[in-house]
Amino acid sequence: MPWHQSNRPTGREATVAHVIEAIDATAPETKEELADQLDLSTHYVSEIFQELKSEGIISKSYVIDNEAVYETADAVSPLRDKTSDGTDDVDHILDLFQSLYDIVRKQYQAAKTLFLGDNPQRTAEELEPVTNERYGAVLSELRSYTLSTKWPGNRVAADLASIAKDLEIVGDRSSFISEVVSQAAVAPSGTVKTRLIDIFESGENISDIVETILFGSEVSQISTLHSTEKQTHRQISELYELATAFDVDIYGHLVVLIRTVERVIHHWVNVGELAVQIRTGLDPGHVEL
Repeated sequence: MPWHQSNRPTGREATVAHVIEAIDATAPETKEELADQLDLSTHYVSEIFQELKSEGIISKSYVIDNEAVYETADAVSPLRDKTSDGTDDVDHILDLFQSLYDIVRKQYQAAKTLFLGDNPQRTAEELEPVTNERYGAVLSELRSYTLSTKWPGNRVAADLASIAKDLEIVGDRSSFISEVVSQAAVAPSGTVKTRLIDIFESGENISDIVETILFGSEVSQISTLHSTEKQTHRQISELYELATAFDVDIYGHLVVLIRTVERVIHHWVNVGELAVQIRTGLDPGHVEL
């Protein structure tokens, strides 16, 4: 049964969409309360409720099942309905996300370059204002989309806002990595430096995978993303063990650096997982740490 708000909702389809929206927004305790809200008969509301319940979209306790929502509504995801004519609002939103993604990736690469002992063309800190500007542009567009889109499209907009926030955090943490590297009294060397470079490169690999999921619809890459993250966590655990051999000052510096790179990777993986959920309606879960 199609229940989503179409561009021109009419008849029963529109009523079903209103019922789901009201349940999600107000969590009524009884059918009578819900019927009063919508100015419908209790019998009609009960009939719709039983239909939605049989499809697993709502439960006895008037709770919306998020997975059923995404699976059932063909139009729920703006990413899923992306058109190719370049004029759709969704294209504009995705263009803004790509722009944000690109600048955040440059911040991370600048931090890595600085760690390697080279000078990036522009430091992560210098790129930070650009990231903030592009992050603000994404949020502004999503606010407009939320106001102009009926539920559950506005729920998807909230997920997209979470993706944007994760990307903004990646940029912010990349700037912090640059700051930590610049202020280090003694730079890591030998095996520790080599292992850190490996972890930086693993972060780039994860970023590449996430990009194919978010912008290329390659949702099957989620298994590769999770396996790469697990491998990276093993690298990080081994590096923590190596770091304990250093004196307190150097150890503290290494732990801060390692932990920050680890957080960057965590937020990138969050982006990939949210993108999979938006596109498929399924929660891919997360790696157990």
